[in-house]
Amino acid sequence: MRSLLTKPVVALLCLLSVVPAFAVTQKEMEQARTITAFWYLRFANNGAGYMEQAKMPSTMAELEKILKETEKKNLKAFQAVKTPAEYADWDKAKLVAYWGDTFFSSPGLSAQGKVARQRVKSKLNAMTIAAPAPAEAAKPAEQLPAPKEEAAASAEAAPSAASEKPAEATEAGQLPSATEIVAQAEALDSAALAVEDNAEAASSRRKSSGGSTWIYIVALVILVGVVVWLVIFASKTMQEGNARKREDEEPEREPEVLHVAPRRRIEPRPEPSEVPVAVAHSAADVRPKADESAELRARDREIKGLREECVRLGEENTRLQADLSQAHREIEALRARLNAAATATTAAVGSQPAVATAPRAAAPVRHSNNVEGAPRGGEQEVREIYLGRVNNQGLFVRADKRPVAEKSVFVLNTTDGYTGTYRVLQIAEVIERCLDNPDHYLAGGCSAPDILATEDAVQIRTLQAGTAIFENGCWRMIRKTKIVYE
Repeated sequence: MRSLLTKPVVALLCLLSVVPAFAVTQKEMEQARTITAFWYLRFANNGAGYMEQAKMPSTMAELEKILKETEKKNLKAFQAVKTPAEYADWDKAKLVAYWGDTFFSSPGLSAQGKVARQRVKSKLNAMTIAAPAPAEAAKPAEQLPAPKEEAAASAEAAPSAASEKPAEATEAGQLPSATEIVAQAEALDSAALAVEDNAEAASSRRKSSGGSTWIYIVALVILVGVVVWLVIFASKTMQEGNARKREDEEPEREPEVLHVAPRRRIEPRPEPSEVPVAVAHSAADVRPKADESAELRARDREIKGLREECVRLGEENTRLQADLSQAHREIEALRARLNAAATATTAAVGSQPAVATAPRAAAPVRHSNNVEGAPRGGEQEVREIYLGRVNNQGLFVRADKRPVAEKSVFVLNTTDGYTGTYRVLQIAEVIERCLDNPDHYLAGGCSAPDILATEDAVQIRTLQAGTAIFENGCWRMIRKTKIVYE
């Protein structure tokens, strides 16, 4: 009975020792093919974004259920590539190499679909594939350790000897003796014990490997815990450092409070005789901090308003100084005209006979305070001079008796040839040219709210004429003309 039980056990152990452990199964091959097809179809059509919203299929049948018409057409090119049949001895590296590189080198595939090569590799590397059998399991029986060889040999020899001896005895017509039966039983017992020892040794090895795995897992958990603790510790340290930094910075703000403190003395306060000293001290001690912060904010707003007022006054002062300078220039021009008129009057008086000098000399004296009234008799005619643009020195670049195309910009009216007022020349060609390039033609001699805002303008209207004088052989701008776009 023992021989009948021992032989199957020994044969099963031998079979398990020589049967190789395959790495890639049919299910894993189907999953890898489905992953490759999924990302090939996704990259082959830019409009296949709906595929990523569905659940990732694990078989080709599930993949075909979520596809639309375009992807089904592209799937035919994928299915035209034959899947290798001999993949039973593949490991994970060979699986990734075929579907990630070899497959995409097949003819007939879409160029856009081949872009999915790297995505397919990353997805296949994330798969869990059974590892191939270790090299020790595939070694011949003669390379196994000596104890296992002896146990297997004894286990096989004992049944064979036990079976041969009864057979010989039967052929000889003799029955086995009691001693032989006992010896056969002991041999079977020793073989069974050897098999049990081998099984226990194998189980102990598996337990030891499993125990080492758990040790690695526990060590990893401990390392993760240490990292988390370090992160928490660093965060608390940074928070404490920031708090100390804020505490160190708070005393620096005291000078600002001391800077505005003297202004509080300006406010009217009751006489010491009106308020008891004890009440004043108690009120000063219990004054809430909220009132101090509100007062500080009010002082800040007041300071800000004063600064804005100072800026506004500075701008007003600058404008007044500019007006004053312009007035000075106009006064100088009028003085020059006055001197010229006085010189002309003196020359006219000096050309008369000596007898009439005395009675006629009084006439210029009566009109000396009205320069424009004396010589106006022959200078009432208003002349028009057509001026060009104003350059950076405030000079008009040209002056003509008639408008010049592409050059003239302003028209100046003068009665004496020394001073005059000018405005923008109202000619269609001039208006269009100035609106096209206001910075070049108008900015030097005109002022406007926005001199460059001419997008929708079709006309230029002069609000106030500018002033110019003639000196050193050219016309100089004294005051700009004010314009507006319409």
